[in-house]
Amino acid sequence: MYRRKSVAVTLVFLSLISHDLIAEQSDDAALIQHRSQHIYNAVFGLPAVASRPVQTREWQVSLEHSNQFMGGVADDERLLIDGETSELVVRHRQRLGACVQLEVTFPFIQHSEGSFDDTIDDWHKVFGLPDAQRDTSPFFSLNYSYESADGVAPDVDRPQSGIGDVQLAIQRSLGCRATSDATAAEPIVRFGVKLPTGSVSELRGSGEFDLFVDYQSPVLTFGNRWKSGAAIGLLYVGDSPRFARQNTIVSYGTLGVQFVLSNRWRLLAQLDLHTPFYNSNLRELGDPAVSMSGGVRFLGPADQSIELTISEDAAIDTTPDIVARLAWTYRPPAGR
Repeated sequence: MYRRKSVAVTLVFLSLISHDLIAEQSDDAALIQHRSQHIYNAVFGLPAVASRPVQTREWQVSLEHSNQFMGGVADDERLLIDGETSELVVRHRQRLGACVQLEVTFPFIQHSEGSFDDTIDDWHKVFGLPDAQRDTSPFFSLNYSYESADGVAPDVDRPQSGIGDVQLAIQRSLGCRATSDATAAEPIVRFGVKLPTGSVSELRGSGEFDLFVDYQSPVLTFGNRWKSGAAIGLLYVGDSPRFARQNTIVSYGTLGVQFVLSNRWRLLAQLDLHTPFYNSNLRELGDPAVSMSGGVRFLGPADQSIELTISEDAAIDTTPDIVARLAWTYRPPAGR
């Protein structure tokens, strides 16, 4: 079923690129920059979707908080993911030329018992959503653990916090010339590396370099209010001895839409997916991961914007139960 979803997203992406293009500001893009991965996937370097080109430079501070409860037993594997993880990310983008920009992503990660287990359980009951029998386990506990016949992965059973794996990326607008406007809506290609700066034992990194390359469609418009975009990419995963049964190549994709509600407000919806990081019989590790997100963006004065989004696991137990993300973005005008 998940492979069919992957094919469907690819077909929609190919059909979108036949529509007319428009110029696009980076604060009004159709895509959401969240990661929404469970703890044993998030240690690797799967990037958030690339931003649209910025005129000069940009600073973004975002807080992404996930409530995670999943696990199971399959053959020789045992997995339990029970806790909450917060990721405070400082992201800086700098224009290097009319067509090229640099991005640096600096995360600070905290694992904790959390305080939303009962709220999430009530949320699932009200809307009739599956909850993996959350109410049969103690609320407000922290236990991230995975083991197989090939070894035991790092585990966390008490609160931890610290720096995560830093990412560096260079992106270029395709078809762009030296005299082009940096906000033009050409497609984007991006190359990046994840550095092993986070603690492996505390599940804030994998301890290895990861490399990624991806392609983002132009920003597309339908009528006066609808915009859309899509991205596809490949991640090379560095072989970490602490995480058994890794897949070396992971593919990923994003499809998003934006509705212009008013001059200042935008509504957003997005589908994200990636192939498994592990060769595992557990669906939490071995199935393609699919998440759905929705939210609002407010385009404020003084070159600022604020964004609030919520994501859910569209393919059950392949991403966290629920993820909330709040982001503030500031783009200094040229000359500042």
